[in-house]
Amino acid sequence: MGRGITCTFLCFIVLISLVIPKGLSDDHACPPEKIEIVETYTSRTDWKVSVKNTCTCTVYNVQLLCPKFEFAVVSKKDQSLISAIDKSGKCLLNKGGVLVGEAISFAYTGERVDFAVDTYSIACS
Repeated sequence: MGRGITCTFLCFIVLISLVIPKGLSDDHACPPEKIEIVETYTSRTDWKVSVKNTCTCTVYNVQLLCPKFEFAVVSKKDQSLISAIDKSGKCLLNKGGVLVGEAISFAYTGERVDFAVDTYSIACS
Protein backbone atom coordinates (compact mmCIF):
# COMPACT_ATOMS: atom_id res chain seq x y z
CA MET A 1 0.00 0.00 0.00
CA GLY A 2 2.91 2.38 0.73
CA ARG A 3 4.29 2.04 -2.78
CA GLY A 4 0.95 2.89 -4.37
CA ILE A 5 0.66 6.09 -2.34
CA THR A 6 4.24 7.10 -3.19
CA CYS A 7 3.69 6.47 -6.88
CA THR A 8 0.40 8.39 -6.83
CA PHE A 9 2.04 11.30 -5.00
CA LEU A 10 4.93 11.45 -7.49
CA CYS A 11 2.56 11.27 -10.44
CA PHE A 12 0.52 14.10 -8.91
CA ILE A 13 3.64 16.28 -8.50
CA VAL A 14 4.68 15.66 -12.13
CA LEU A 15 1.17 16.42 -13.37
CA ILE A 16 0.99 19.68 -11.37
CA SER A 17 4.40 20.82 -12.68
CA LEU A 18 3.16 20.29 -16.25
CA VAL A 19 -0.16 22.06 -15.66
CA ILE A 20 1.14 25.23 -13.97
CA PRO A 21 1.70 27.78 -16.74
CA LYS A 22 5.24 28.93 -17.27
CA GLY A 23 3.95 32.51 -17.59
CA LEU A 24 3.85 32.78 -13.81
CA SER A 25 7.63 32.84 -13.49
CA ASP A 26 9.53 36.15 -13.20
CA ASP A 27 11.09 35.59 -16.62
CA HIS A 28 7.71 36.18 -18.24
CA ALA A 29 6.39 38.74 -15.76
CA CYS A 30 7.23 41.62 -18.10
CA PRO A 31 6.80 40.71 -21.77
CA PRO A 32 8.17 43.19 -24.34
CA GLU A 33 4.64 44.53 -24.90
CA LYS A 34 4.80 46.04 -21.40
CA ILE A 35 7.51 48.43 -22.58
CA GLU A 36 5.63 50.98 -24.64
CA ILE A 37 7.37 53.01 -27.33
CA VAL A 38 5.56 56.02 -28.78
CA GLU A 39 7.22 57.93 -31.60
CA THR A 40 5.74 61.30 -32.55
CA TYR A 41 6.47 63.40 -35.60
CA THR A 42 7.04 66.98 -34.37
CA SER A 43 8.21 68.83 -37.48
CA ARG A 44 9.71 68.25 -40.91
CA THR A 45 12.56 66.02 -39.72
CA ASP A 46 12.16 66.09 -35.94
CA TRP A 47 10.87 63.21 -33.86
CA LYS A 48 10.07 62.72 -30.18
CA VAL A 49 10.22 59.24 -28.67
CA SER A 50 8.81 58.20 -25.29
CA VAL A 51 9.57 54.83 -23.72
CA LYS A 52 7.55 53.73 -20.70
CA ASN A 53 7.57 50.59 -18.58
CA THR A 54 3.96 49.57 -17.82
CA CYS A 55 5.04 46.38 -16.04
CA THR A 56 4.77 46.05 -12.27
CA CYS A 57 8.44 45.06 -12.14
CA THR A 58 11.43 47.31 -12.69
CA VAL A 59 13.24 46.87 -15.99
CA TYR A 60 16.80 47.98 -16.67
CA ASN A 61 19.53 47.59 -19.25
CA VAL A 62 16.91 48.20 -21.95
CA GLN A 63 18.23 47.75 -25.48
CA LEU A 64 16.15 48.85 -28.42
CA LEU A 65 16.38 47.85 -32.05
CA CYS A 66 17.08 51.12 -33.84
CA PRO A 67 17.94 50.57 -37.51
CA LYS A 68 19.57 53.57 -39.21
CA PHE A 69 19.94 55.38 -35.88
CA GLU A 70 23.57 56.18 -36.67
CA PHE A 71 22.23 58.75 -39.19
CA ALA A 72 20.03 60.51 -36.61
CA VAL A 73 21.16 63.61 -34.76
CA VAL A 74 20.36 63.56 -31.04
CA SER A 75 20.52 66.75 -28.99
CA LYS A 76 23.36 67.03 -26.49
CA LYS A 77 20.98 66.86 -23.51
CA ASP A 78 19.32 63.66 -24.83
CA GLN A 79 22.54 61.79 -25.62
CA SER A 80 22.55 60.37 -22.08
CA LEU A 81 19.07 58.94 -22.67
CA ILE A 82 19.70 57.08 -25.92
CA SER A 83 22.96 55.92 -27.48
CA ALA A 84 23.86 53.64 -30.34
CA ILE A 85 25.71 50.43 -29.50
CA ASP A 86 28.47 50.52 -32.10
CA LYS A 87 26.90 50.01 -35.55
CA SER A 88 24.85 47.03 -34.44
CA GLY A 89 21.44 48.56 -35.13
CA LYS A 90 20.81 48.52 -31.37
CA CYS A 91 20.58 51.37 -28.87
CA LEU A 92 20.97 51.54 -25.11
CA LEU A 93 18.27 53.44 -23.23
CA ASN A 94 19.12 55.62 -20.23
CA LYS A 95 22.72 54.29 -20.05
CA GLY A 96 21.30 50.93 -18.97
CA GLY A 97 19.61 52.45 -15.91
CA VAL A 98 16.17 51.59 -14.59
CA LEU A 99 12.96 52.27 -16.42
CA VAL A 100 10.18 52.67 -13.88
CA GLY A 101 7.37 55.17 -13.41
CA GLU A 102 7.58 58.14 -15.77
CA ALA A 103 8.42 57.69 -19.43
CA ILE A 104 11.90 58.46 -20.69
CA SER A 105 11.65 60.85 -23.63
CA PHE A 106 14.22 61.98 -26.14
CA ALA A 107 14.21 63.77 -29.46
CA TYR A 108 16.18 63.33 -32.65
CA THR A 109 16.42 64.82 -36.11
CA GLY A 110 16.57 62.74 -39.28
CA GLU A 111 14.68 59.97 -41.00
CA ARG A 112 12.21 58.06 -38.85
CA VAL A 113 13.77 55.24 -36.86
CA ASP A 114 11.51 52.25 -36.15
CA PHE A 115 12.37 51.64 -32.50
CA ALA A 116 11.43 48.27 -31.00
CA VAL A 117 12.29 46.49 -27.76
CA ASP A 118 15.19 44.07 -28.14
CA THR A 119 16.45 42.94 -24.73
CA TYR A 120 16.16 44.03 -21.09
CA SER A 121 16.64 42.79 -17.56
CA ILE A 122 13.90 42.47 -14.93
CA ALA A 123 13.93 43.06 -11.18
CA CYS A 124 10.78 41.88 -9.41
CA SER A 125 10.26 41.88 -5.68
